[in-house]
Formats: sequence, C-alpha cells, structure tokens
Amino acid sequence: MRRLLHPALSFIFFVILAASAVGQSRHNQLVGRWRSTDVSPTGISAIFEFHDDNRMDSYSAAISEERYRLVGTDTIVLQTKNGQETREVEWDSEDRARIEDEAAGKSIELVRLGKIPDSKNPLVGEWSTTREWNGGKYPARVFFFREGKVLWLATLRTEHGRYLIQGNNIRLEVPGRPVVKGGFAATENRLILPNPNGSVSNFDRF
Repeated sequence: MRRLLHPALSFIFFVILAASAVGQSRHNQLVGRWRSTDVSPTGISAIFEFHDDNRMDSYSAAISEERYRLVGTDTIVLQTKNGQETREVEWDSEDRARIEDEAAGKSIELVRLGKIPDSKNPLVGEWSTTREWNGGKYPARVFFFREGKVLWLATLRTEHGRYLIQGNNIRLEVPGRPVVKGGFAATENRLILPNPNGSVSNFDRF
C-alpha cells in the first residue's frame, strides 16, 4: 500500500515547489539584453545581457538611433541627425553585406548574427560591424527593425561576471569590482537594478 505524505510534509513540499517556480519565473524575466534609460552627456549607456546559466555581460556603449528605408534590396535611405543619406548595399550573401559610401570612399561591413528573420527585407536583424566614435573605431552591433528603426551600438568596454537571484534580491559579481546587491524588479520590458552608489538604475529590454 502506498503511503501518503504527512499533511505537514505535504505543505512544506508544496511551499518549496511554489518558491522554486517563482524563482524560475523571475529568472526567466531577467534573461535577455537591457539598455539603461539614463544616457551620459557624451551619449554613453550601460548595457546588461543576462544569460540563463547565471552568466552576465556588461557593456559601456555609445548608442545612436536612426530611421531607415530599404529600396529594393540594394539601396538604403538613412534618416540621420545630419539629414537624409542614400547609400548602396552590396551583398556577398544573405549573411554578409556592405553599406557603401562611395563619395567618402568608406564602407560599413556587416556580418549577420543569427538567422535571417525576414527574407523580404534582408537587412532586418542583428549584425556585427564596427563604428567610429570620438576618433576611434570600436566593435559594434547594428539592429535593423521591421518598422524602419535602426540602432547602432558601439562597444567601448566589456566586462563579464555572474548574477544570483534570491527572492526579490539580486547579486551582481564582476571580477575586480565591488559586489552589487539589492532589490530588483523585472517586467517584460522594464528592469530595475541596484547600482554601486546605493540607488537604482532603470533599463529597457531591446
């Protein structure tokens, strides 16, 4: 005959399962890439990328946003802060391309990250590239969105660490830096993290 758990043990087991499920849910909400809503006067933002194995990457990045329109597959019209610019797109394959500025004798090399999401608009998606900022050239990513937005992200500094979630608290560890810990909150598109000065910072998912 199968023995039933004592009611008290059953309740404890249920509480442990419920706490585990809540912890996993909060973990899942956190996983992904987030950008700070605060931008320095020089245009620098903080980026966090949380992985599901408790690793995290943090970046200092120069971010700029523009609008674009693809004409056919070989011409891109960029709406920048300096006005409208038309460039030619040269394709080596669906995963490698160049945006040519023939007048300036420059080109932007693009290497796709991940699979092509929209064959009708081959620029849509995330690409690895380089970006000039303050006289230097930095590794960068560019995101072309279906709705016509383009996001350039030049990585100025990268650090790797780990994170641990305990209830409503999070612990952030980066080698060579003080541990940051405190309360955090995450929804589908907004994240609040503790920061080293004892206050909090807000982030948007992207």
